[in-house]
Amino acid sequence: MSGRAGRDGPPVVARELKGRAILPATQAPLRTFMVAMAVMSFLAAMAVSGMLMTQQATERWRQGVISEATVQIMPLGEPEARIAARIDAARALLERAEGIAHARVLSVAENRAMLAPWLGGEGLLEELPLPRLIAVTLDAKHPPDLPALARRLEERVKGARLDSHGRWVAELSHMARTVRWLGVGILLAVAAAAVGLVAYAARSALEANRETIEVLHLIGASDRFIAKRVERRFIAAGALAAAAGVAAAFAALVLVMALAPVAGLREHIRAMLFTDAGAMRGHYPAWLLIVIVAVALTLASTRGAVMRILSGMFAGR
Repeated sequence: MSGRAGRDGPPVVARELKGRAILPATQAPLRTFMVAMAVMSFLAAMAVSGMLMTQQATERWRQGVISEATVQIMPLGEPEARIAARIDAARALLERAEGIAHARVLSVAENRAMLAPWLGGEGLLEELPLPRLIAVTLDAKHPPDLPALARRLEERVKGARLDSHGRWVAELSHMARTVRWLGVGILLAVAAAAVGLVAYAARSALEANRETIEVLHLIGASDRFIAKRVERRFIAAGALAAAAGVAAAFAALVLVMALAPVAGLREHIRAMLFTDAGAMRGHYPAWLLIVIVAVALTLASTRGAVMRILSGMFAGR
């Protein structure tokens, strides 16, 4: 039979292949494709997890930082009584200011305890003229005009400086942006590798089954008919492999949560996976999207690659 009957192949071909696949699931090219796709899906899921955890942690830290400020009262070589008077004046000004929820003067012992990790032993701290600190809690709903408040403090209280932790907020934001772009780069690299992987696996699988495909051509099966069968096999394999990779990422995070020596990391993972509804709403849909994208990339790459390969295999026939 030399001609091709019908767009999707003649009825005899459909009857012969009903319930069977052109590409056996146990063939090496398909197994290799599934392993590689699972690994790439695992990497993508871990990259997404890292991005979301960093974003959530940074937001919590940022909210904590911007809700507080610190006022420093420099000693200026004055007696303790004069310093105490300036501290009282600064605290009174803060308590009258709009947008200030609370102002608390830290004791000398608290000052030293905060600086001990950087300056070492008690002897050095006792010798240094340390500034006195006032911890200020800001009203989250009606925050103050911090630049104006800083100017009033400097004008009315000698040696007073307001630190709103703006530098730390900028550093946190920069770190979050860096991690986000790094994660996006990883995801794009994984997607590009997946496209190349599908094309390579499709060619290997078709070459491994060349004799079967030649027979199908001889009895009248069209390229489109063969391509559809190959697409179904690769889509099923890609979906299974992507789901396995995401499941492996979940298991890896649970393992890290159980074994990580850093308590903060354990808490972030636990919140993201099990307890924080907001984090879970962002995390699990993102993982599901990885599987969907893997299937879509497999479909698009297989469809184009298989038709090109088949055209090249039987060119001139």
